Amino acid sequence: MKKWIAGLAAVMMLAACSSEEEQTSNEVPQMVEVEISVPEDAVPGEETVLQAEVTQGGEAVEDANEVLFEIWNDAAGTESERVEGTHTENGIYEVTYTFEESVYSVQAHTTARDMHVMPKTQFHVGEPTDEQIAAAEENAENQESSHMGGDEEHGEEASHDEESHEESDEHDGH
Repeated sequence: MKKWIAGLAAVMMLAACSSEEEQTSNEVPQMVEVEISVPEDAVPGEETVLQAEVTQGGEAVEDANEVLFEIWNDAAGTESERVEGTHTENGIYEVTYTFEESVYSVQAHTTARDMHVMPKTQFHVGEPTDEQIAAAEENAENQESSHMGGDEEHGEEASHDEESHEESDEHDGH
């Protein structure tokens, strides 16, 4: 009888350990975070480096599937341009771009580790006029992403990844 009880106790302990391992493997992964860096002193007509630092849980993400920089000239109200970022080191992805004097927005569409985040920021190149700044404010409200052929904010992508969209809103300053 004692052997039977000891055997049952051993099986229960193994089952409990197995259950704990399953709970650990089912944990929700931490969000991928993207920090966009734009130089404060971008000079019109000169190449400028834009960077996106991609991390997850404080660790650099060096294996992102895609980091696509979408750039708008907000004052001109033009369509966006998309430029694929290149991984340099330590989770830093970058592009070079030549800007005119104006107000711009850049959005870093980032797909990594089964997540898609798309933070956005606005910045000035040179010293835009008051008219350019006013036009930029109006145009920025009407921007639609052309990434993936549609309006991500209201399209299919947003419906299956609301949490990532909310994350991007925290980064865009609005």
